[in-house]
Amino acid sequence: MKLKNKFVAVVPVYNMSDHIVACIQSIIDQDYSDIGIIIRDDLSTDNTAEVISNYIGIDGDETTHTKFKDRDIIFIKNKEKLNATGNVYESAMEYVEDDSVYGVVDGDDYLCKSYSVSRVMEEYEKNDNTWLVWSQHKLTSASNDPQANVAGMSRELPPDSVLYQSRQYWSVSHFRTNKKFLFNHLKEDALQDLEDPSLYYEVCGDAAYIFPFTEMCGNDRAVFIPEVLYCYRDDLPTNDHRQKYQKAVNYGTHIRALTPYNKL
Repeated sequence: MKLKNKFVAVVPVYNMSDHIVACIQSIIDQDYSDIGIIIRDDLSTDNTAEVISNYIGIDGDETTHTKFKDRDIIFIKNKEKLNATGNVYESAMEYVEDDSVYGVVDGDDYLCKSYSVSRVMEEYEKNDNTWLVWSQHKLTSASNDPQANVAGMSRELPPDSVLYQSRQYWSVSHFRTNKKFLFNHLKEDALQDLEDPSLYYEVCGDAAYIFPFTEMCGNDRAVFIPEVLYCYRDDLPTNDHRQKYQKAVNYGTHIRALTPYNKL
């Protein structure tokens, strides 16, 4: 059931019935033609799964591969809790080809430009040696701020001489995309939760694979786009950094202390 698209977006979602349609629609409305979408409901306790099913016109509890508005879509209702980390990783490994570009759009966020994917793919298509591309984003908490379009935390990587010394930076936030094959090079324990190694990271899971990806790529294989292409809904009460702030701090500290990866 692997998607053959040049670009595949994964949408991990949990209890986001009020926002998930806007998220999916922002991907469907992209002007880039060759897009596949993986939507993964992580045991939502509200009616998120029903909202998704009704929107894309499917029925049933099994994994569904369908066509909606000329987009290839796989919708998965998880049988066990994977957290966002597991949703991103398992979807990549099971449903995406190695040479595809893989991007994450969280279920409560959305792509804020109709050309967001086209702009990202432009970087991959002009240089085969580009493996990691990300953009600037805006925050909904800054929606009344005239500086909102530059409110995100995304930025260029530090020089390689700094990159491989420590993980005391955070550069790759949203809209984050990468060649799927980078997931193949993660170490076996890379995504194990700090408190329960039998699970995927409960929080900060994006850092658990983004730090390794930046280290695998280095500056010559990574491109930052300073334009705002993504809207991050940081003002929702369900946001991990609001709901689980101290845990996020602890997990982030742990991930930063792990041994950096070697450049590929």
